[in-house]
Amino acid sequence: MSSRITIAFIKGALLLLLILLQGCASYTVRVDGFRNPDKPLTISPGTTIHVVEDKEAKNPLLDKEVTGKLESMFKAKGYTISQFDNPVYYVLHGYGIGHERTITRTMPLYQPGGTATVTKTGPKGTSYSTVQLPGTTTYVPYTTSVSDKWLSLKIIDGKDYRDSGKMTDIWIGEAYVTGENGDLRDIINYLIVGIFDHFGENTGRKIPVNIPQDDPRVRALSVP
Repeated sequence: MSSRITIAFIKGALLLLLILLQGCASYTVRVDGFRNPDKPLTISPGTTIHVVEDKEAKNPLLDKEVTGKLESMFKAKGYTISQFDNPVYYVLHGYGIGHERTITRTMPLYQPGGTATVTKTGPKGTSYSTVQLPGTTTYVPYTTSVSDKWLSLKIIDGKDYRDSGKMTDIWIGEAYVTGENGDLRDIINYLIVGIFDHFGENTGRKIPVNIPQDDPRVRALSVP
């Protein structure tokens, strides 16, 4: 195989791999959770919460969308969404996307083996047979751009805030994804699903949560 054909083959294989990866995408969300030992989080059906919108968000419409998705997940957890006046908990949230950086990865590239003719000579004469030679796998480096997408949740005590303006942290959760997809509006669905997998927990470390693209919780959040 000539060098030009080999290079073209490698480029074609890389393009095919990227298409396949996009078609069966899954994301690994890393989640960290912190609990206040002096103020245990009460998760009981009907507990009232209020998700606070960021009035100074650069994109208030995106923040309203994220707030709605968080409210949907809290409802699924058994909480009741309330107005600002008198909830048991207030929920603050933040999200963002980091700077892109270029990394080098490798992909396996399998090339099937060819065939060879085996000649055998014996008392009855010469015979010929064809055998399949083993294939080879090479690892081809390629560069790609990735960025960190993140989401944070902070649960604060409602009574303390209303009585004195004090923000008593009950639970803080952090989640992030590192990958090529730069669409925060899409990735936020995976971040929300991931962080709610360990909602209220003191994880003790970053927990990886693998979320496939066809996860029904992601699909539910993707519905306009």
